[in-house]
Amino acid sequence: MGLSGRFRFIRYLLMGVGLLFVANRGDAQRFEYIITFDKVVVEGIDSTAETPALAHLDVPIALEGEQSGTEKPATSAERKPDQAKKSERPDDLLPKPIKRPSRPAMSFPPGQGTSNPSFVQEGFLVEAFWAVNTGTPEAYFKRAHFHPPDLSSGFEAQHLGNPNELHGIFIRSLDGKRFGLRSLQYRVTRNRQIPNKALSIRGFSNYSINVLVGRSFDPRASIRTYFVAFPVGLPMGNDVTLPWWTLPIFGFEKVEQVYIASSASVDFDNIILTRSEPPPALVPHEEEDK
Repeated sequence: MGLSGRFRFIRYLLMGVGLLFVANRGDAQRFEYIITFDKVVVEGIDSTAETPALAHLDVPIALEGEQSGTEKPATSAERKPDQAKKSERPDDLLPKPIKRPSRPAMSFPPGQGTSNPSFVQEGFLVEAFWAVNTGTPEAYFKRAHFHPPDLSSGFEAQHLGNPNELHGIFIRSLDGKRFGLRSLQYRVTRNRQIPNKALSIRGFSNYSINVLVGRSFDPRASIRTYFVAFPVGLPMGNDVTLPWWTLPIFGFEKVEQVYIASSASVDFDNIILTRSEPPPALVPHEEEDK
């Protein structure tokens, strides 16, 4: 091969490598978006909501009948004299049934931004969720809330109510396309809202707190069935000036939706999401609606 032939070969080789490099960069390009919780407008706040302590009060099932206005059957010792002298008919001996309020299963599942408080940021719907009686056939989604309800603090102060409950955040893209969860910032607290409940959900240790991430969630199944646990250490305290830590997330690169929760009380902020293309821009009237 002559000198000119070698130059042409090298030039074509460099052009091919350049085209391959540009193509790979285009395929690998990712757009990052951060859920900051700053100055968001939370829709669906319930102004009549209970205080955190009352909302998470664990009421024994035996007391539900009393609270619904149904009286317990009187024992023979508690009956009045004239009642004791009545003929002991079979229906007098049978205990009266206690009526309990019905609880519709899966009544407030997240997903559409209509059942629970939610906000829109960076082209994503961010909605609160709350599951109770987790891991049992009686489990269901209860109407959820953020912490604080209007997120005026600029972060989500995730906290635990009872060992059989799971609070969390549900995220999906407004246009329904897949996205990735890259990382989030966190602080492990001692349950700032209910300090006397510094404990973990059932099946996890309070000495090793975990951030929980899942692609889907049915509260009737075990939490470990749907969530991947990312250890984040011990509680640091409840001081809002404590430092934030970054938790890298792996295995959630192409999801249609994501559930983010924790095995105990954890503050969340700056959730970094990725997409292969930018989300669609909202037209003016849609921005006003949001």
